[in-house]
Amino acid sequence: MAAIIRSTCDDCGQVDIKAENVKLVRGERVTYKFTCPKCGQVVYKATDETIVGLLLTGGVEFEEVDTPVAVFHPEDPDLSAPLFTPDDVLKLHEELEDM
Repeated sequence: MAAIIRSTCDDCGQVDIKAENVKLVRGERVTYKFTCPKCGQVVYKATDETIVGLLLTGGVEFEEVDTPVAVFHPEDPDLSAPLFTPDDVLKLHEELEDM
């Protein structure tokens, strides 16, 4: 039997999600994400070591990504913002050298 993860959606409140529908996401901080079973919105939630451990124990896996992972700040996520790339870092470095 699959583990059920209880979380919240900003629009729908408390929701239950099967563990296979939850993914841990690596970034500056680890977050987890799921698609709300009620409204279909992709939800990102902040975690700490305890929550990561519980999610892993429940069968949640890390999402495999080929591109840089965006860092989401739960207080004000902007999922439409472009990712900060290595090219952006180089450009910033060059601009700082010119100062």
